Amino acid sequence: PLHRSRPSKWQVEVVHLRGGIVLGIIGKLQPTTYPSRNDVSCFGWHSGKNVIVAGSDQRDRDSWPGWKAGDRGIFTYSPLKATLTLRLQREGGVREFSIDN
Repeated sequence: PLHRSRPSKWQVEVVHLRGGIVLGIIGKLQPTTYPSRNDVSCFGWHSGKNVIVAGSDQRDRDSWPGWKAGDRGIFTYSPLKATLTLRLQREGGVREFSIDN
């Protein structure tokens, strides 16, 4: 579980990609929705051009290019600001959206 009063930061490197993945956070240890990316507590970036916000696919949101093999992403979850941010190294910019706690 992530800390509830201070930011959590983690890094992910995509080595190989053989299908769809969502990288981000999900608020339930055992989601009841299948696939879990459809759970209302799921927020993240998909390997397609979708961003998942509260379990809902948002195609081409903020011109998200999708994950590719070799990508490295640095995530920060800020519970007090209720935000999830992603710094994708190949782009150099920061993507962010609000999370309902």
